[in-house]
Amino acid sequence: METSQSPRRVLIAAYRLGLRLLPQYSSDVVRHDFTLPQLFACLVLRQFYGLSYRRAEKLLADSPEWLAEIGLAAAPDHNTLWRAFNSVLKTGRVNRMIDVGSG
Repeated sequence: METSQSPRRVLIAAYRLGLRLLPQYSSDVVRHDFTLPQLFACLVLRQFYGLSYRRAEKLLADSPEWLAEIGLAAAPDHNTLWRAFNSVLKTGRVNRMIDVGSG
């Protein structure tokens, strides 16, 4: 298991894990502004800091360099993060991601 105190490293590691284990998009009928791996990385950063969705949105908006490292030009809004959280949980991949992340 890899650990880090660097939020940037945590964001990148979560993105790479998401690329390996999540589908590109949660649905074919939604807009494709953000990929599920990108949103997952943002959600992990939210959890890392213990932030609300709104505060996570503000942190990401103030961190364009971090966003660029995961291929984002702009921060997702708090509603998008909330929907992504529910989507990641519904994928049924959470346990597998935990297993891979801790192995």
